[in-house]
Amino acid sequence: MTLSINTNIAATRASKYLAANHQNLQESLDRLSSGKRITNPSDDAGGLAVSMKLEHSINGLKGASRNISNGISLLQVQDGILESAGQIVARMGELRGMYDDVTKNTADKATYDSEYRDLKDQLNALASTKFNDVNLFETSAGESKSVFITADGSSGASVDISQHNFITDLDNTVADSIASASAADDAVDDNSSDEYTDALAKIAEFRAANGGQAKRLEYALADVENQITNLTAANGRIMDVDIATESAALAKHQILVQASASMVAQANSANNVALTLLQ
Repeated sequence: MTLSINTNIAATRASKYLAANHQNLQESLDRLSSGKRITNPSDDAGGLAVSMKLEHSINGLKGASRNISNGISLLQVQDGILESAGQIVARMGELRGMYDDVTKNTADKATYDSEYRDLKDQLNALASTKFNDVNLFETSAGESKSVFITADGSSGASVDISQHNFITDLDNTVADSIASASAADDAVDDNSSDEYTDALAKIAEFRAANGGQAKRLEYALADVENQITNLTAANGRIMDVDIATESAALAKHQILVQASASMVAQANSANNVALTLLQ
């Protein structure tokens, strides 16, 4: 190899390796500091594309999870109201039984009638209960609520929440005017004991439907949470850096950078031999 001053091949090559090793060192530092294997699209373009789609699915499922949880909360509040309604109807039935007691005089029966009217008003008031300004019970024909249980809200991927109109159902099909607002002449004996029993059975039917819907939503929530967990794990395998492997790579790149820098210095001083020849 010829000895020249203008072109230092050894220094040029050493500089190239120094730059490459420094770039590798920087990538290792980026990965370890961010915790991600892919810090630039060029690191793994295909993996980044898959990760973005997985993250989108995960975010959609998290939204579905919140929707389902809110639906369960609504059903729980609704069931609490129905439980109170059942207790009210049970008390009405109890009043009806005591109403026929031969030892009760007219004043006693008037007291029962007064309590009965108060209970009717409370039962009527329960029907207008709202959850976050949303009606818990149907107030007009055709009302319904649907809870989407998938990320995309696709057709058929929802659970309908029954908004029972128990005023209409109880008054028209079970017992006469048992749940409507009270009138001055309402009396406990407007309905028979059997009708109060049937009204209580109707409310029990509402609660059973409510419980079934809540259970389905609980299973749907568990399924969505499992999907979130599995997709998050899949995304982590693509994006997360292996700390042990990358730490070893960092140590290697640090040594190579130091060695490359030393060799650049050595290559730059190699041309000093030319001065000896010129003296």
